[in-house]
Amino acid sequence: MVNIGVMSGAGLFIKDDLKISDVQLEILMGIINLYSLLGSAAAGRTSDWVGRRYTIVLAAAIFFVGALLMGFATNYAFLMVGRFVAGIGVGYALLIAPVYTAELSPAASRGFLTSFPEVFINTGIFIFSCFL
Repeated sequence: MVNIGVMSGAGLFIKDDLKISDVQLEILMGIINLYSLLGSAAAGRTSDWVGRRYTIVLAAAIFFVGALLMGFATNYAFLMVGRFVAGIGVGYALLIAPVYTAELSPAASRGFLTSFPEVFINTGIFIFSCFL
């Protein structure tokens, strides 16, 4: 979840720019996990309906719209709406990408290929947090 690493660095600037409290900032940072739960709940049915590949495209489009909304946010409520939309996209992607990878990969390397992105996402977040 690259979004976690980016938002943790941007938190100080968001707090100063939008004049929000520490509690609001904490909610803003942590709420994406709850929102992504909603996206992952919907991703299974969507992938059965339109297919895995188009669900990945839909996840990217939803996340892109969420990123645009967050980028153009002028107040806390607008930022939370963007965070909600981005969270839905993250949930879609986190559920469907490993499924799609598992369906395409040969049986001998399936476990490695499906766990590979998760290992590097967590490693990236860890390395980034060491520099804060």
